[in-house]
Amino acid sequence: MSGLPAFFRSLDRMPVIDTHKVGIMYVAPGQTHERDILGNNHGSPAYTRFLEGLGRLINLRGQVDVYAGGLDPDEDGEYAYAWWDDIGQILYHTATLMPNHEHDPHFDNKKRHIGNDLVRIVWNDSGVPYRFDTLSTQFQFVNVVVEPHSLGAIAAFSNSLHENEYFRVIVQRAPGMTEFSPIGNFKLISAENLPLLVRQLSLIGDWFASVFQHTQGDTAQVELQTNWRARLQAIKRFRAQMPPAPEPEDGEGFLLHESSRDFTVEF
Repeated sequence: MSGLPAFFRSLDRMPVIDTHKVGIMYVAPGQTHERDILGNNHGSPAYTRFLEGLGRLINLRGQVDVYAGGLDPDEDGEYAYAWWDDIGQILYHTATLMPNHEHDPHFDNKKRHIGNDLVRIVWNDSGVPYRFDTLSTQFQFVNVVVEPHSLGAIAAFSNSLHENEYFRVIVQRAPGMTEFSPIGNFKLISAENLPLLVRQLSLIGDWFASVFQHTQGDTAQVELQTNWRARLQAIKRFRAQMPPAPEPEDGEGFLLHESSRDFTVEF
């Protein structure tokens, strides 16, 4: 049993839930280039209300309960939006929450996070269609694009509560990737239901993009392990290294029922 402490330390480093990271970018009216988009440090009132419904604003400094998605509060800003339930967490790399640095005129620090995300949410107030490859990166898998359905940019910057407004949602995906959403060409969604739909799309999209990347574009049959399964496999490997349990002697005793309580043999 000398290896038990090392096994527990290794197991503690494996998350007990599945984690996801998703990028968010705001495209202001007239913007079409990566540098301008990444340089935005705020968005429209409708965009801000959307973020508030998408997740919770968390303080990254000293954070131990929520997945931080690789963000450093000293470099990437102290706050981020995140969402979680009992089995998973999503950390949103929100470009407008990350600080702009004088020593980083091309916003490479923002791009190293958002550019490596498999899914990006793009709030597009530019007035023109968002190009799939606007952000130059090797990780071009899924974009969830949100556009105001109202004509012009005035609605996007109005001071109304947007309670009766509708937004157009478009899902862009890499060539060869299987259709995974019910969006089709686009869907019109109310402001009230927009955050929930986009959150679900980003979560499902991250799963599909992870599988697509792991299987080399659906060309290889390899398993993508969840954190849950990785922990179970580690437990099984450690169990296989243990000496066989002694056979219980005939007669009474709780050892007669021990095998029925060993959950690792059931999976």
